[in-house]
Amino acid sequence: MVAGLACLRYVWAAASSFEREPPFLALAVVLTGIGAGLILRTRAAHLLARAALGVVIFAVAVKAAGLYAGSAPAYPDERLVAHVYLLGFALAAAGAVVVFLLLRRAHSAADFGQLDLIPLGGLAAAVVLGGLWLFSGDARLRPCQNGSDEACGAVAVALLESAERAPGAAPTANEERAARVLAEHRCRAEDRGQCGLQRYAAGTVDARARRFDRAKEAFMWACDADTSWCARAAQEPVDWTPEEQSRLTRPARWQRREQGRR
Repeated sequence: MVAGLACLRYVWAAASSFEREPPFLALAVVLTGIGAGLILRTRAAHLLARAALGVVIFAVAVKAAGLYAGSAPAYPDERLVAHVYLLGFALAAAGAVVVFLLLRRAHSAADFGQLDLIPLGGLAAAVVLGGLWLFSGDARLRPCQNGSDEACGAVAVALLESAERAPGAAPTANEERAARVLAEHRCRAEDRGQCGLQRYAAGTVDARARRFDRAKEAFMWACDADTSWCARAAQEPVDWTPEEQSRLTRPARWQRREQGRR
């Protein structure tokens, strides 16, 4: 129950700590349903909890084996990290075993009753929510949508690499969606170059889609945020005017002129 509420709080806070956001809402529903069923001592909740713990132990074993399936780490710091991961997996497996043993001592109803609909309903809802999470949109964009500047930076780098590979090709639907997320994201990074990177990447998608006015606006914003983007923006084929070219090629002089007008 507590784990389910913790997942629900994570969803409610719209936080982001993962590169690919897990389906926390589905996890919150299923864990809360199983927890409520265990409190009510339903038989279905006990069976679901035992099955889930078995899956957790198997997954941890697979992860631990994966550390040694490949080549051995070459450097001491990499070996230290591998040992820390292994310790974490061992603790997770031990915790799952302890909970499994506790469940064996907990009494439940001998037959399935009306109260068993609570954990089973939670499982059904979690399956539906997990399916929606899997098929409705790109999960890689969710951390950026939740406000993670690091995730938005990774999305921006991917868009820039795509623009370099095929500068004249129209953007895909996924790239259009990623550009909209970057344009709507409110960058809070202390490094203005990182904010310029995000807006510049969104501008490359607009340029490839021949939305030149929006592309120029994004390129200018990136140039104003960090002058290192100005020279690159000047090379973009978006029909710059002479005044815009002067602004891009002499950003420092232009900024001093604007400050003098103010």
